[in-house]
Amino acid sequence: MIDELILRKGLSLPAKPPALCRLSNICEKIGAIIPDHFSAAMEWSSEQSEDKIAWKGNLICNIAFNSDGIELSPNAGTTLYHTYVVHQELFSGLGF
Repeated sequence: MIDELILRKGLSLPAKPPALCRLSNICEKIGAIIPDHFSAAMEWSSEQSEDKIAWKGNLICNIAFNSDGIELSPNAGTTLYHTYVVHQELFSGLGF
């Protein structure tokens, strides 16, 4: 699992711009190489969002939930930072 603080510290990044913003920009660049998969991932991402807004970072990770199904985020009052898990496909391959 990763969150803003872990990502920033692990990669020795400054606080500005936020690490999750950088992650989103990286995902957009990856998405340019695999446009069909990226489009499908962004459609899925918007379906996952209560506001129906896609987040490009969902190409490689998604918000984590605890065993009770409550998201690990400041919005839910469970963590100080949004917590994400990396999609298993990054380890098993995307089938390309």
